[in-house]
Amino acid sequence: MAFTPQRLREALASSLGAAGVVPAGYCIALSGGLDSAVLLAALASAPALAPLRAIHVDHGLHPDAARWSEHGAMLAARVGIRCELVRVDARARAGESPEAAARAARYAALAARLLPGEVLLTAHHADDQLETVMLQWLRGGGLRALAGMAPVAAFAGGWHVRPMLGFTRAELRQWAESQRLDWLEDPSNVDLRFDRNYLRLEVLPSLRRRWPAASRTVGRVASQAAEALALDDVAAGADLASVAEGRTVSLARLAMLDRARQRRVLRAWLRALGLPMPAAATLEALCRDMREAADDRVPETRWPGGVVRRYRSRLYADALPDPAPPLGVSAGAHWRPGETFDLGALGTLALRPAEGGGLSRARLVEPLLVATRPAGAVFRPAGSAHRRPLRKWLQERGVLPWRRASVPLVFAAGEIVAVGDFAYGGRLAAAADEDAWVIGWQGRPVLTEGEALAARLAVAGEGPFR
Repeated sequence: MAFTPQRLREALASSLGAAGVVPAGYCIALSGGLDSAVLLAALASAPALAPLRAIHVDHGLHPDAARWSEHGAMLAARVGIRCELVRVDARARAGESPEAAARAARYAALAARLLPGEVLLTAHHADDQLETVMLQWLRGGGLRALAGMAPVAAFAGGWHVRPMLGFTRAELRQWAESQRLDWLEDPSNVDLRFDRNYLRLEVLPSLRRRWPAASRTVGRVASQAAEALALDDVAAGADLASVAEGRTVSLARLAMLDRARQRRVLRAWLRALGLPMPAAATLEALCRDMREAADDRVPETRWPGGVVRRYRSRLYADALPDPAPPLGVSAGAHWRPGETFDLGALGTLALRPAEGGGLSRARLVEPLLVATRPAGAVFRPAGSAHRRPLRKWLQERGVLPWRRASVPLVFAAGEIVAVGDFAYGGRLAAAADEDAWVIGWQGRPVLTEGEALAARLAVAGEGPFR
């Protein structure tokens, strides 16, 4: 099937219509290579497709990065489209693949700049889909791997659409050459150290000589797998609704399902929380450890990007193991009204005025001290005449065991006057009719059992699971 702008617009309209998406605008991820140059030129020729803009992400990894940025801006200017240039730090961390690091940095930058209701358009095509499916299959992926890249997916308050999945790279090149388009070839695309390049340059040419229609065939397989996944998600969502308690999972209810359904519902739970999937062996170990650990233990299973813990017969999941607060908090650091106190990965604290129920504004005359829990700390809550061991007080309030050591404590003259943003006490506790400061904690994690149980968890039918 030859590529034409009209066929591209029909494919885009079909994808949006099937998903019920009415876009507020379109944003093209413009690299400056062949594929995105075709996407830009073809859509810019449709005057009814507006508003349309582009973003070029400079990963800063190549000596010619500046030339790529200039070329992207030139391509957009030539067709009268505004192009925003964004620079990111895409260097891989220890143990992270360069491809994954660059992809994560690119999509984070695009997500941060996508407008509400806007559609992000990327130039993935049928050959990209073939490479993706094969890579995921070779890495041990299951049905979700066979589904490949979704034509439409929710993304950063808007949508991510891949309208060129039905066209091959050869068809795009043929049209680009007929239109005399300019594009740049990324020299990293021939580096065989990268898995995708090895597959594209060394493996797929042999496959195509035997099966020339491989890209289109895999596209059909991906579509069929996506349909099967949609049905599977509905079933997993029903199971998840039966075992979920807020953000947690009831271990007793989970045990009522057979092992295959347990694994499926745990994957659905982790996806609903936005967490990366653990490897199959890790998921199996999670099920075993949570089931077999002694009742007085708090077992946990970790993998890159996630952790699951068991507490009081429920499973709790977090994006990362509870982060240690920065050294300044551990050692103690001063804080004054009007200042923001940085807790690192745990967020920030700020004081805001209120009437009663916080810290007395009139009696707060010296800087506060913020620290984490010292050994033997005691706390006298507002309205109480007695001090309590902080450890027991946190336990009675239902603060989760792994959160207790990182809850920021606010001191005045050596006395605890606030615990996080949910309790005040000591000599600075404000009366009900007194002008007060209360603590606002931005980026606050879920701290207590009650908060975890009260939170709402989206299940299948309420949002995309892919």
